[in-house]
Amino acid sequence: MMPRLKPQQFRRLKNKLSMNKNIPAVSESFSERDREINSAPGAVSALTRRRESLIRTLYTRHGRKKHGLCICEGLRSCRDLFLSNPELIEFMVCADDVEADFPGKDICRISRQEFKSLTATIEAQGIMAVVRRPEPPAGLPADPFILVLDRVADPGNLGTIIRTARAVGLTELWYTSGSADPYSDKVIRSAMASQFVIGLREFSTLEELTAALRQAGYDRIYRTDVGTGANCFTEEGLFTRSAIVMGSEAHGAGKIEGSTLLTIPMPGDAESLNVAQAATIILFEHVRRSSSV
Repeated sequence: MMPRLKPQQFRRLKNKLSMNKNIPAVSESFSERDREINSAPGAVSALTRRRESLIRTLYTRHGRKKHGLCICEGLRSCRDLFLSNPELIEFMVCADDVEADFPGKDICRISRQEFKSLTATIEAQGIMAVVRRPEPPAGLPADPFILVLDRVADPGNLGTIIRTARAVGLTELWYTSGSADPYSDKVIRSAMASQFVIGLREFSTLEELTAALRQAGYDRIYRTDVGTGANCFTEEGLFTRSAIVMGSEAHGAGKIEGSTLLTIPMPGDAESLNVAQAATIILFEHVRRSSSV
């Protein structure tokens, strides 16, 4: 049977134990460990109200501009972003039934139902990333020609063109204000996150953009038109230190002094092509010519 300690002996033993730094208090040990887990890269945590509120604001253009962030949704888009520019990812949100292999990233786990209420996508895949908007390219462009989009307001068309520009090897795309926001969730889905790989330069007006083109040495400027202009399949020098300006199907490209009209021959009786289809045809004409050299 253990001897009973007198009060004075008990106080001395307690003081001795408290002076031993190798025996931390249990409550302190758990508290510190919890903080380490929550702050460590690659941690899995709950979605806080602050982060949830932030995500909802990023579905608006004002919110994206205010915070300098955007939403990338879908497994393929998030995976491509992670492989190309992982440093842009602030944190990720996944439904609890989705496998997420993104080493080193802060992942918030929520239920499938909670995810559906958070996302703007109808058929959500259960994964999204909150991403920093990349800075526009610095210095002079290096591409042989510049693709310019003037007030292309449809998110699907803009995203498709960005994805196609990346596919043909362009490193930049220029666009004017009045176009869809290239960092909206709809454009990112359509582009499969290609806007985080290809550089995007925005200009307030077509006049400002044109001046920048000529200053960078892209003096030959083509403006696409329906049924009128040079044939995109036979025009010499079309992709040599040039710019090809495309506008929306409804309004077309704005007028540019000294520009040359460019058209896609259409033997059929269709009135026009949408801008994403037209851009794809012209961009892959560049690939065809480059491959035949």
